[in-house]
Amino acid sequence: IKVFQTGWGRRTHGSKDVAYGRDELDALVSEAHIQGKMVASHAVGGLGLRMSVEAGVDTIEHGSYLDEDPDLLKMMADKGTFFVPTFTVFIFHGSIGTPQAQIEARDFRQHHVDSVQKAMAAGVKVVAGTDAGGWVHGNNAQELQCLVEAGMTPMQALVAATGWAAEACGLGKEVGTVQPGKLADLVVVEGDPLKDITILQEKSRIKLVMKEGKIYSNLLAAEQVAASRG
Repeated sequence: IKVFQTGWGRRTHGSKDVAYGRDELDALVSEAHIQGKMVASHAVGGLGLRMSVEAGVDTIEHGSYLDEDPDLLKMMADKGTFFVPTFTVFIFHGSIGTPQAQIEARDFRQHHVDSVQKAMAAGVKVVAGTDAGGWVHGNNAQELQCLVEAGMTPMQALVAATGWAAEACGLGKEVGTVQPGKLADLVVVEGDPLKDITILQEKSRIKLVMKEGKIYSNLLAAEQVAASRG
C-alpha cells in the first residue's frame, strides 16, 4: 500500500505539506498490516515525514529532508524502516519536469545526499529504488550510480539493490542473496562493478541473466560458440 503523506513539486501541495491526519495514517498502517500488506510512504520532509515514521510505515520513499530531522533516523533504524531515496526520478524532474519541480529537485539535492549519508551512519537500510512510475522503466542500475555518488561504496549500493531491496519488498526469504533454499536469480557481468558501478548500465556487459533458475539470456554461450567457429 502506498500513501502520499506529503506532496512534491507543486505550489499548492509541496514537499513538507501534510496529506493525512495522524488518526487517518495510523488507521491506514494498522489495517494494511492486519491484511499482511506493507506500507510505502511518499514522504519528502516535514511533519508528514515524521508522522510516517512514527506510524510505522515499512518504507520511506524519497525522504529528501531526513537530514533536517536526525532523530527520525534512529527511530527508523530501531523500527527497521527502510529508506528508498529514489535519486533517478529527481534527475528527470530536475531536467525536464514542470518548472516548479525543476526548481525543487535542484534545491534539495544536497539535503538528499546528506540524508543518505546520515541514514547509513545511523544504521538505516538504504534501498535502491527508482520511483519508475514517474521516470523510465528499466534503468534501475542508474540508481546504483546515484547512490555511490551520494557516498555509498559500490558494495553497499549492490546490497541496496539486492538483499535489502528484497527485504523492503517482503521477499527477503525468497530472493535477494545467493543462498541455499532461495530462488536462483543471478546476473553475470563482464567487469568489476566494485571498481566501476556504471558498467551495470552497459547492456553489452550483461552476459547472463537467470531468474528462478531459468536462463533468460546467455551471451556467454553465444560468444563461446562464435569463438569455436573461429
